[in-house]
Amino acid sequence: MESINFVCLGQTEFVKELGKKGQSSDITTYDSKKDDRIMTYVIPSGFPDKIQPLITALNLGEYCIVNVDKLDKYLGEQIVALDLLQLNKGFLLHSYGVDSEALDSLLKNTVASSFKVEKDIESLKQSINSLSPVKRDGPAIINIDNIFNVKGVGVVVLGILKQGVIKVHDELTLFPQKKTVTIKSIQMHDKNVDESHSPTRVGLALTGVSFDEITRGDILSNDTYFTSAVQELIIDFDMVPFYKNDISEIHSYLLSIGTQIRAAKIEKLGNNKLKILSDSIFSFKTGDIAILSNPDSRDIRIVGSGRINI
Repeated sequence: MESINFVCLGQTEFVKELGKKGQSSDITTYDSKKDDRIMTYVIPSGFPDKIQPLITALNLGEYCIVNVDKLDKYLGEQIVALDLLQLNKGFLLHSYGVDSEALDSLLKNTVASSFKVEKDIESLKQSINSLSPVKRDGPAIINIDNIFNVKGVGVVVLGILKQGVIKVHDELTLFPQKKTVTIKSIQMHDKNVDESHSPTRVGLALTGVSFDEITRGDILSNDTYFTSAVQELIIDFDMVPFYKNDISEIHSYLLSIGTQIRAAKIEKLGNNKLKILSDSIFSFKTGDIAILSNPDSRDIRIVGSGRINI
């Protein structure tokens, strides 16, 4: 089975026409299956109240659909986050009440400026039906976004297989805990399968780990290149031009690496370098993008980002 995953931003009522509602918390999924193809649509339903669901959702898709009904700071945050994570494949719709020139100006020099403009939902459906999956070969990498304790089954996690192939009975490492777990079963679109190829949304029953040992954002992988940092991490940092506040060494921030979002403080090192200080452990590879956010900001909450060099 092929899978294509979309993150849907802006006014998201249109998603009800594309799939059936699934899991819902601060992110909500819809999906549909036709022949041997599964389409999954992820909405950051806890946004704009919180910035975290936006960052999580953007890490769960290969394509983006932005439906603009108004130009405001929250649209600005979504475009900034898209740009920082370089999610450059997507589609754009907007209502008749939106000034096209003002929207073009907002999107200029961002990844969203290259999104295909659709006139309506029907043309969007035609475009997404012609897409090909964005497959990534290599060691398996799964970003976990939900955890359950299922009676008679045990620990079940939901997430996106970002890279590689997994099979029933595979042994993987849970990061950052560095704990070995075994895949007992795999589900795609509520159907049991023996193996799954990226990119796809999967439900995995696991052995070798308890419910209390897993947190949203954790990673399952057989990739030996993951590093786990305890307490501190140094990144080359670029501040978002729209962020209006100074960054402070006494303020608390959120650091996001993939779907890992943890509280952190910063120390300025000069030469655009920041030391990230956190009581949590992060797992990452060279080249991963770290995003710093200020959830208390009254304006844009995304402060900036930097790539991790080990």
